[in-house]
Amino acid sequence: MNKTQDREDTNIIDSFLTTGNLPLRYYMQTGLRSIIQDPILTFIKYLEGPIGYKLRQYYYKSKMGRLGKNVLIEPDVSMSRYRNIFIDDYSRLAKGAQLYAPIGYIRIGKRCHIANWILGHGEVEIGNCVGSGGMILSVTDTDAGGARMAGPMVPSEQRNLRYGKIIIEDDAFIGQYSIIMPGITIGEGAVVGPHSLVVKKRKTMDSCHWKSSQRNWRKRKSPVPKI
Repeated sequence: MNKTQDREDTNIIDSFLTTGNLPLRYYMQTGLRSIIQDPILTFIKYLEGPIGYKLRQYYYKSKMGRLGKNVLIEPDVSMSRYRNIFIDDYSRLAKGAQLYAPIGYIRIGKRCHIANWILGHGEVEIGNCVGSGGMILSVTDTDAGGARMAGPMVPSEQRNLRYGKIIIEDDAFIGQYSIIMPGITIGEGAVVGPHSLVVKKRKTMDSCHWKSSQRNWRKRKSPVPKI
C-alpha cells in the first residue's frame, strides 16, 4: 500500500466518521482480505514455543522492510504497515509489543529488546543494544489552534498532529511506562527511569541517568565493550 492508498483510506474513514457510511468497494476489499488473512495471521501471531518463533520469522521476513538474522518475535506482537518497519539482527520484540508505522518508519538496531508501543509516523530510529519498556511516540495530538484531541474517531480536519523524529542511540535504556514525545534524542548510554515523561528536545545525553523521582541527572558507569 503506497501513500496515495493511505490518503484514500484516510478519506474513506473521515467520510465514515461524518456520515456513518462506507463504500461497498471498501467493504468488499477489506472483507475478502480479512477472510483470507486473519485466520492465518491469528494462528501465527499467538502460537507459543519454537515453532511459533520460526513461523513468525518466516511470515514477517517476506513482508517487512527488513527482518534481520535470529530476530525473536514473541506471541501477541502487533505490527502495521510492515514495509515501514526494519529490525536488525538478534533483536527481540516482547509479548504485547505494538509497532505502527502507516507513514514514516521504525528502524531498530541489533540486539535490542523492545517491550512497548512505538508510533513511527514521524520516524523512529533506535540504535544497537537498546532496551525499551516505555512508549515511543513520534506523533501526538495537540490542541493548538483549537483542535480536538480525542484521537482517530475525530475527522482529520479537526485534529492537529505534531510529528517529530525520535532518535535513541546505542546502549540507551527506556524504563517501563515512560513516554518519549516527538522530536526527542536519547543519547548513547542514557537511562530514562520508569514513569518518566520526556517532552523537551535535548542535546545528546551521554552517560547520564534520568531519575524520574528526583528530577536530576547523574553519571552512569563506563560503557561496556561493543559487541
